[in-house]
Amino acid sequence: MRSSHGGSDGELCSDRPWGGLTAAAQALAGADVVGWSDEQVRDGLCALLAEVNRLDAIVATVVASFETRGVSERDGFRTTRSWLMAFGRMSQGAASGWLARGRLHRALPALSAAALDGEVSAEQLRTVGDLAGHVGLDAVRDVDAILAGLAAAAPPSDVELACRRIRAHLDPDGAEPDPEAAQRRGLSIARVGSLFSVRGRLDLEGGATLATALDALMQPPTADDPRTAAQRRADAMVELARQALVGGTLPTVGGVRPQLGLLLTPATLMSARDQAGLPRPRPGGDHDATTPADGPAAGLSVRDGLDCAGVPPAPDLPWSSWAGELPVAVAQRLACDCEVWRVVLDPATGLPLEVGRAHRIVPTWMRKALHARDRGCRWPGCTLPAAWTQVHHLIAWYHGGHTDINNCLLLCTFHHGLVHEGLPANQRWRIELDPHTGEVHVWRPNGEPYELGLSRAFVPRDG
Repeated sequence: MRSSHGGSDGELCSDRPWGGLTAAAQALAGADVVGWSDEQVRDGLCALLAEVNRLDAIVATVVASFETRGVSERDGFRTTRSWLMAFGRMSQGAASGWLARGRLHRALPALSAAALDGEVSAEQLRTVGDLAGHVGLDAVRDVDAILAGLAAAAPPSDVELACRRIRAHLDPDGAEPDPEAAQRRGLSIARVGSLFSVRGRLDLEGGATLATALDALMQPPTADDPRTAAQRRADAMVELARQALVGGTLPTVGGVRPQLGLLLTPATLMSARDQAGLPRPRPGGDHDATTPADGPAAGLSVRDGLDCAGVPPAPDLPWSSWAGELPVAVAQRLACDCEVWRVVLDPATGLPLEVGRAHRIVPTWMRKALHARDRGCRWPGCTLPAAWTQVHHLIAWYHGGHTDINNCLLLCTFHHGLVHEGLPANQRWRIELDPHTGEVHVWRPNGEPYELGLSRAFVPRDG
């Protein structure tokens, strides 16, 4: 079969050098592994593992070149990491890992060459990357060839021991006071399963400040306190944040006082009545909870094909801006002492009611409705939360646009700028909202549809 680039799928072409790889992968994907002999399975696995190492190294070097050239902006993304998350369908941590390995390949040619030969794994590269993060890439360059030889012949544990030895040699007493240490500070917070992972580094002053505050809240352990020191420290950090929110001393976000917010249906909130033996109100009053087969919601379920496989809709779990879906019991506990506000949604599409043209500046209650529908930046592939977004008028106020739900959309600052700035109005990125389905469509400045497809509004599932 001939490709559109002038060569067969199995040939290497100057404009499509990965063509042969694609053809080989497709051939392997269609192979009958069950029919292989034991020797073929063993030899094939060894060969494939080496090629995985080689391919990982190739991807990392391409990522490094991609980052250096700033290609992500051509596709509407400010950073390579956000581009990788969208086009690579990967998490923030995975995207950061590719970037780190790409920079390592640029800085350590011997290790990079060994990886490109399939002799060094991504795990070994991460170990060397951790060393570079502590002692600096310049120091690691001096042992580049030694580490490359070791990694090509030894397991990851030996590479880790060598990196520890190098770090102890270069930094036996820890880092000297560094006036630029604050530049290396950082904090990451991410949900991992049913927990949040909090990792970070602070400068000496910041770390001492946090430790002092936590110590004041921890208090000495009592005899009847079963918590470990780490658990008490975690509880103290949460309490520190809780007191800041309750005290009202934090700045507003988007014109709204920051508070822990939850979105949940009345049926979910009232589901505790089931445990007490009380009747539970049906969603929608006397309306039957089953959606007609030809209704709008049926189209949504058919679109993902799960209904055809007999998979029932998942329960409509409570949702928080930063944590995502939460267990019902957690939401009910938080609802015992909270401020409740109501957003009325269309039962088929989940779209809130409009507010009207009278409000040029989006009022607080309408922003809450937008948060309920959009949950964050609506640009396809963007994962920034609602708290970091701005309200975009699809038809500007000064062009007669209404400040209502159907004319407003949450966009992060970067993507908001793409549809407003940088090019003549008839050559900018174009974004549209379908008011009937809540779907967002994007077109490039040249008029071509965006490859990442559309962005859909959150639709509450009938519980």
